[in-house]
This record gives sequence, C-alpha cells and structure tokens, in this order.
Amino acid sequence: MPDLAWAAPTAIALAAAALVVAIIVVAVRVQRRSPRARAAAGHAVSDAAAALLALDDDVDDLDVAFEAADALDADDVPTDLRRARTTAHRARDRGFGDLLALEADTGVAARRRDQARRLRETLDARRTQVSAARTRLAEWEREHRSPADLLAAARRRRDDLVATSGDPEPLVDALRARFDDDDWSEAAVAAERARSALTDADAALRRAEADADGGYIRHATVALRLAARHLRDVEDGHRIALQAAGNADAEVAAARAEIREAIDVAASRPDACRPGAVERLRAAAVELDDAAAAATRRPREAVATVARVREERDELLGEAVSLRRRVEAARTALPGTLACARAALAAAETAGATTAATAAVMTDVTATRADHGARGESGSDDAARIAQRLRVERARRHLAEARAAADATQALTAARAAWTEVR
Repeated sequence: MPDLAWAAPTAIALAAAALVVAIIVVAVRVQRRSPRARAAAGHAVSDAAAALLALDDDVDDLDVAFEAADALDADDVPTDLRRARTTAHRARDRGFGDLLALEADTGVAARRRDQARRLRETLDARRTQVSAARTRLAEWEREHRSPADLLAAARRRRDDLVATSGDPEPLVDALRARFDDDDWSEAAVAAERARSALTDADAALRRAEADADGGYIRHATVALRLAARHLRDVEDGHRIALQAAGNADAEVAAARAEIREAIDVAASRPDACRPGAVERLRAAAVELDDAAAAATRRPREAVATVARVREERDELLGEAVSLRRRVEAARTALPGTLACARAALAAAETAGATTAATAAVMTDVTATRADHGARGESGSDDAARIAQRLRVERARRHLAEARAAADATQALTAARAAWTEVR
C-alpha cells in the first residue's frame, strides 16, 4: 500500500488557499459595491454629464458659427467642414444615449464608474474635434466671406424670418378672444419674446455696420434663432388651442363615460384593483365635471385633465379589465396623451433654448474657445441645466418610441413617460 502521509497536509493547504481566494473575491466584490464605490460612480457620472453639457454647448456654438458665416446651405463650404458638423451632432446624440444608459445602470458601481470615466474622456475628445472644426470654419470664413457679405446674409435671414412667420399678434388676439388666460398666455409670452429677440437682432445688425469685427453678426444670429423658436411657439400654441377646442367636448364626454364604467368595475372587483380605487375614481369624475363646465374657455386644460384621468384610471384598475378592453382604452387615450406630451416637450425645449441663448449673448463675443468651454462649470446652475436637458432628451426618446410602437398599449406607455418627464 503506497505511503499517503503527505495527502492530509496537502489537502489542508489547498483548502486554506481556496478559502483565502474566496475571501479575496468576496472582499473585492464588496468593495466594488460599497457606498464609497457608489459615491465614486456617482461623481464620475456627474463629471460625464458636465462634459456632455459642455459638448452640447459647443455643438450649438458651432451651429451658430455656421449660420453666422452663411455656411449652412452654401455650395462653397468644404466637404470636411460639413462632415465635421454632422459628426459633432452624432457625437452629441450618442453622448446623451450613453449618459442616459449610465444613469439607468444599477449594476456594479466600479464598472459604472469606469464606464463614466471613459465616456467623459470620449466627450472631451469630441469637444477638441468641435473646437478644431470651429477654428477651420473661422479660417475659411476669413478667406471666403467679407464683412459686407455676412451683414447682407444676416439681414436676408432676418427678412425671410419676418416674411415667413408674419405678425404673431393676430394669432394671440384670436386666442385671447375665445379662451381664458391659461390657454393663450404662453403664446402671448412667446410673441413678446419674439419681438424682443428681433429688436436685439436689429440692434446687433446696426452695430455690425460700424464694427465688423465686434462679433455682432454672431449676436444677431443667436437672437434670430431665438426669435424663430418663439414665433414657432406662437403658431404651435394657436394650433394646439384650436385643436383642443375642436376635441375637448367629445374627449371629456367619452372620459366621463369611461370613468363611470371604471367605478362599476372597481366596485364589483375591489380585490383586483388598487386600494381606494372607487374613491379616487369618483374624485376623477368630479375633475371631469369641472373640465366639462370650463371646456369652452379652457380646452387645453380639459384635454390635459382627460389624459391625466385616463392614466389614473388605468393605474387603479390594472388587470381588472380584459386585455381587449385595455387595448381599446389605450387606442382611445393615445391621441390626447401624445398631444399633451408634444406640447410639454416644446415648452421645455423653448425654456432650454432661451437659457442657452441668454448665456451665449452674455458671453464675450471675443472670448476664446477655452472661455466658452469654461462657462457652465459653476456648480448648481450647471446641475439644473444638465437635469433639464436630460429630461428633454428622455422625453424625445420616449416620444420616438411611441411613434415607432406598433402596439397601442406600448405607444401609450411611452407617450405617458414622455409627458411625465417634462410636465
């Protein structure tokens, strides 16, 4: 029989080694998921978000520079400059997608931290590319555009905008004559801001006549872009209010009938519904009664009330109704919810554009690209801007999901998610 005296010590040594390895693995895993690791991941994601905000600003600045140089649709713009601008836009879009994925990631904190750091490095590299494109554009502009050409092009853009959009005041007056303040006040504010932006553009163009190198063409371009957005807001507000006025009575009547039926379902199947479903549905019925009484003067509010009540109804009933009925309800609720989400998104986009334009106008027009990159690194203001832009981006993506969905239930879920982000 062979001598096996060595087997026991060897087995003990192997077991001890395995135990040490297991302890090390557990310690590493705990460390990678520890509160400190989660905090480091959060800081890394915040840094990546700040880099994305700066890239977003840089891409907007590049767009303004292209327009100010009369290079957006010009035939003589080099292909590499066009390609650089397109690449910048794609990089920004990918950056938003990557950052949103990081924010939704609930996995290993250390991995999330590393991904955020890589994203920031990528975004910083993209900013360098955008800065290089801006420099090449400035060089091309000096060679191919004279100050007189740029001033004439800016004036044409101003005249084209006014001719295309017309006077917004008649649209506001039409809304004011039919509806209460809540349904036309946003359009009135947009009209006033459009007039103010046009006034700023005109003043900048006058200054550009005397000082070709003062950056006033850029100021005028920023103001004209802002005026165009506000004028679109007036047109959209007018269209949305009239559409709501045409649909409000029918929408409210249909929703009142749906809520009465929902109350019957909740009363007959309380165990299948959320707690307190009957009481909450009765409160929703009162909201609809109020909306019906005011629908003629406040149609947009009535349509929004219907959308909110239908959403609450679906949450309260859950699976207490059949799948076929849920699909029918989704088809009925989808148009109104989409309208509310689109209107809220447009308002959020305008708020963001106004903030960005104000920052652009306040920036010294002779600042270097490093100065532009430094703006927005001031803490709380940046955090609010980042959060707002991410909400807008999430809403855009949810609306895209709603448009692409073939199933009414999925489309409605996405539309409600978009509305929730920006309302």
